[in-house]
Amino acid sequence: MRGMRGARAVAAVAAFVGWFGLAVQLWLIVGNLGPALGLWRYVGFFTILANIGAAAVATAIALGGSSQLAGARARLMALTSIVTVGIVYSLLLRSVWNPQGWQKVADAVLHDVTPILFVLLWAVMPHGELKRGDLKWALVPPAAYLAYALARGAVDGWYAYWFLDPSKQRIGELGLSIIGVLAIFAVVAALAIAIDGGRRLSRQSVPPA
Repeated sequence: MRGMRGARAVAAVAAFVGWFGLAVQLWLIVGNLGPALGLWRYVGFFTILANIGAAAVATAIALGGSSQLAGARARLMALTSIVTVGIVYSLLLRSVWNPQGWQKVADAVLHDVTPILFVLLWAVMPHGELKRGDLKWALVPPAAYLAYALARGAVDGWYAYWFLDPSKQRIGELGLSIIGVLAIFAVVAALAIAIDGGRRLSRQSVPPA
């Protein structure tokens, strides 16, 4: 019980920071592009969608609910998405721009702070419920986003990320980009599931007092 109170406290911090970063980024993009286009572009970024998912899961945990949104599978999906956001941003995107002012704050929160906080939250939550077959659920968000991003880009010509833009890559290169992104998700999810299983085994090996 004491451990869950601590986890709920961490979840409350993660939720607050996540929603704060999302609100700042929405304010900035709507201020620059106007309400309609700004909101349309806002929901075009996987970073935003992943942070919404992570903040929603953290909120459900903080409120002490027993819904599926606070369950092990939802935590895995959120963890995999938000950690991959940090990894892909650091590898492919951090060097291509230099945000300033409030944009720098939003950028740091959404790409650096929230992944760290959610990893901490995942670490302090109960473990032992995940199975190897749950890896496929961690691939649902990126697969859905890839289809969504390519479809909306084909309609209006705007792509949130250069590595998903067909006009900047040949078809083979685009295919490799998609495979590479999915591979990162799979590795992160596999590691999380392995750690979850290891925590279960170590708990089972402790003799009763």
